[in-house]
Amino acid sequence: EDYNRVIGEKMRWSTLYHLSHLRGNIVDFVPVEKTDSVLEVGAGCGAVTGTLSRMAKSVTCIELSKKRSLINAYRNKEADNIEIKVGNFQDIEKHLNEKYDYIMLIGVLEYALSYINDAKPYDKFLKILSTHLKEGGKIVVAIENKYGMKYFAGCREDHTGRYFDSIMGYPNGGQARTFSRDELKKLAHDAGFKCRFFYPYPDYKLPILVYSDSKLPTVGDFTDNMRNFDNERFTAFDEGYAFDETVRDGSFPFFSNSFLVVMNKDERLEGFSTRYPIYSKHSNERDFRYQIRTDIAEDGNHKRFVIKYPLSAESVKHLEHTFNAYGHLMEEFSGTNFKPNEVLRRNNLDGSLNSLEFEYLDGITMAYELDLLRARGRIDDVVGIMQKFAETLRAIAVNEFTVTDEFRKIFGVSEVPGNHTSMGTTDIDLVFSNLVYKDGWNVIDYEWTFDFPIPVNYVVYRSVRYYLESSGDENLGDRDFYELMGISREERTVYDAMEIALQKHIAGDRVSLIGFYSIFGRSNIRFEEAMNLARRLDRPEKVRLYYNFGNGFSEEDTEYVYADRNDEDHISFDAVLPESCQALRIDPMNGSCIIRMLDFRINSAEPDKYLVNGLSLSDGLVFYETDDPQILLESVRAGDRIHLEYVISRPSDDFFKPMLNALTSLKAEIKAAKIKGS
Repeated sequence: EDYNRVIGEKMRWSTLYHLSHLRGNIVDFVPVEKTDSVLEVGAGCGAVTGTLSRMAKSVTCIELSKKRSLINAYRNKEADNIEIKVGNFQDIEKHLNEKYDYIMLIGVLEYALSYINDAKPYDKFLKILSTHLKEGGKIVVAIENKYGMKYFAGCREDHTGRYFDSIMGYPNGGQARTFSRDELKKLAHDAGFKCRFFYPYPDYKLPILVYSDSKLPTVGDFTDNMRNFDNERFTAFDEGYAFDETVRDGSFPFFSNSFLVVMNKDERLEGFSTRYPIYSKHSNERDFRYQIRTDIAEDGNHKRFVIKYPLSAESVKHLEHTFNAYGHLMEEFSGTNFKPNEVLRRNNLDGSLNSLEFEYLDGITMAYELDLLRARGRIDDVVGIMQKFAETLRAIAVNEFTVTDEFRKIFGVSEVPGNHTSMGTTDIDLVFSNLVYKDGWNVIDYEWTFDFPIPVNYVVYRSVRYYLESSGDENLGDRDFYELMGISREERTVYDAMEIALQKHIAGDRVSLIGFYSIFGRSNIRFEEAMNLARRLDRPEKVRLYYNFGNGFSEEDTEYVYADRNDEDHISFDAVLPESCQALRIDPMNGSCIIRMLDFRINSAEPDKYLVNGLSLSDGLVFYETDDPQILLESVRAGDRIHLEYVISRPSDDFFKPMLNALTSLKAEIKAAKIKGS
């Protein structure tokens, strides 16, 4: 319980990385049995070791660092099935006598170059490990994808800290190498392994979702990509939209930020009833009372199941409540188009709840149906379906709503404006993505069901809110969907407060990764901002000269002069005019700016006259509003020697333009006053 607090206090990536319980999410869905022995190479501070020890019969760790090994031993001191071996892998490996059911390489394969002395260290590493596997044993590799979307979008490479480093093949070297999906597949094949790929999101270090080739993501799954705790980054584009495109065209596996690869030579002899996970969603950023994991598993006949597991002793009660909610909702929805998805309770040998098993449904969700209609421009049909949904719920809600202590405790308000009705049992999570059409609208998730009065309009509000948020358009054009669903602005204000209170109740005292990011996440610079900054930092020492040879100024008759520049943006240069030159235009830089002339000479004498396309004030000060500032000499001759010194400044538009407008107005007023006075 203290780790979450310590992470918030230290506010360092290293602390988050080594202490966060989310690290274990990368392995807890892997079907490790209580009869299995596990070898964890590169165990570090034990962020994954503890999870493995709860799953397996025994865990043997190999770790080079004594300090990290002591941390691992301390944090897992309550476990009696962990052995930690400290030293170099190649030295320890020679004395490993046991064979293992699983060998875990979590963030380790990429460093093989550092500790495997061979021309092909990665191949050699896998071949060495294969000799320590039992028959049917597996090697599990978690590693970043060299072509991960986050790298294209502007994250620094995790191991070198350089932009685009893995994409370019690590041109500057380094001690780590990551691989593409095809490269990993070839490595496995050359070592005699077949492999199954999983795709952790946002990445394998702190994953929340894990997909597979059997259960790839859908459009709209990627909404939380800002996880750069370790380094600053820029954002070249919206990763969520880009990921959606990879989902549409089937290229997501290539661009997944990370991989989890399960390698095996021979499958274990298991029956068709054995289930393999193909998807996992972790809800363990919540209060301990509500931490669960939701898996989709598939048996040998490709039949699928949805399974919810408690992730803490406290959350068993939460799943017990979910199981009981099924019967209450069956009664509540009787005679309507809604029906809760059937659930079975799976117990441990002592009779305690192990998991809940739900039927897997293949139908389309209501959210998907609405998306299809929106894509065709059929907004009236979208409104019609939503209104029918709201009418059906209101028809069920025949009880008068009253504020209870339970309601006030969870939703944080003591009054809801207007007169409201409530269902006897309320599933507040009837969001459109939880409704699958198959002989009616199947409610596939009723985790958040309450037996005290809740306004039915709040249920409608949540369904509309989360659909509009996922669509990225709060009003879907010019329509106020809340108003169309019969929800007033006054009601919505109260429902917003209720939703905030609900989320705080679910989170408890824990701080989510999003919360941590707001506290100590590193800088993120948008590409457009960087470009604007680059324009502001245009090189003023690069001065462009335009020559008029009798036919006016043209792009062909120009050259750049590289001026001297000191730290104070003091610019100075000399030039000799070419033969036949009749006029000279000097462009000091690109972009609006302020210039103060310090010294301007032609053949050692001040010019009689020069023109500028900016606002000229006293003491040689010129304000240029244009992005193409110019200084023009109309009477010059070939061979003239030009010497020019000036100081240049580029203030932001927020300050510059109002200042310039005020000066222009003031100058016009002064001129008008002089004319009037004359």
